[in-house]
Amino acid sequence: MSSNGGDTGPAVVGRSRTRRALAWGAVGVVALAGLAGAVASVTSAPASATNRAHAPQRAHTAPTALDATAPPADRAALAPGTEVPAGIDQSDPFLTVAGGRYVLVTSGDAAPDPVNVPLSTSTDFTHWSPPVDALPVLPPWAAPGFTWAPDLHRFGSTYALYFTAQVANHTPQTQCVGSAFASSPTGPFTAAPTPFVCQLDQGGTIDPRVFVDDAGAPWLLFKSDQNIGGSPTPTLMWSQRLSADGTQLLGSPTPLMAPDRPWQGTIVEAPDMVEVDGAYWVVYSANWYNSPDYAVGAARCAGPAGPCADLGPTPLLATNFQGEGPGEASVFRDPTGTWLLYSPRRSLAPLPDVPARPVFITRIGFTRSGPHLTRGPLPGEADLLAIPLWSSAP
Repeated sequence: MSSNGGDTGPAVVGRSRTRRALAWGAVGVVALAGLAGAVASVTSAPASATNRAHAPQRAHTAPTALDATAPPADRAALAPGTEVPAGIDQSDPFLTVAGGRYVLVTSGDAAPDPVNVPLSTSTDFTHWSPPVDALPVLPPWAAPGFTWAPDLHRFGSTYALYFTAQVANHTPQTQCVGSAFASSPTGPFTAAPTPFVCQLDQGGTIDPRVFVDDAGAPWLLFKSDQNIGGSPTPTLMWSQRLSADGTQLLGSPTPLMAPDRPWQGTIVEAPDMVEVDGAYWVVYSANWYNSPDYAVGAARCAGPAGPCADLGPTPLLATNFQGEGPGEASVFRDPTGTWLLYSPRRSLAPLPDVPARPVFITRIGFTRSGPHLTRGPLPGEADLLAIPLWSSAP
């Protein structure tokens, strides 16, 4: 997901210390009545790129399921997800299974006590450990209090943590992607001294996400931050090969896609790729992250290097009864299915300018028409090994 900490959208007045302290202005606390128009759009078109999965289907015209575990579409996705009870109220959620546990990481929290990368674990998806800081020491290039959009991936016996951070002492305020490594999936991770991806000629780089293709080759997906400082320049999403150990980028990046739909505005970001029975899909967010128009889309790709193209004019997930702007999504897969994690602005926000950002999860299915939201159980008890967590105490 998304990490627009250096960007300033139309609804923002000035730069605040964290993304959660953005000026929310006239939007205020989201009331159910105020969501009526958005819910109408959700019920009419958010479930798949072409909306065919949400429309009533005759038996002989129903799209063919690509995934044998894919349940049917949810035809009334007014509140599609379930809150993850991990106690983390931050954006950009990413879930994986590593070291015998579910591992959930999110963007950092700058106050009251700075946490760069909150990490919580569970063995049953119900009881979660208290969050710890997986990246307690930032590299010298990164400014404290601005760490977002983490991704955790295993390379052999080593775990890599990719993250977005604001570049210290740089004007204009710019973000780049860093890398950190550890022998345990829960850290503590040690960051490399220099940025991993930093497209300064394109406004910086954010939103790293690892994808492994069907040949076992790892790729890094990311977004170039052309909308830095509120610029209307269209952004791009990229893909580039990773070395087998995740420490280097190979070759040159290739563009996946740019915004080409009205609902996207000028921004596409937070790419996360999934391969289902030979079909490549990229799930992404679009529009300004601090607006009700922030939503999740899906596009089909020719391969890990793209190009990718939307199959229809509407998002996969938009503002609904659970809150506004439910972007910043990631995909989690296990042998039983596929899920989408995201962080809407809670309608009952404690303050109008500091909306809560709980982590939600919903199941998704795939047809030849594209992904669709669906009903289904949460990830449950897995074949997980009981291992001790590291302690932040010395």
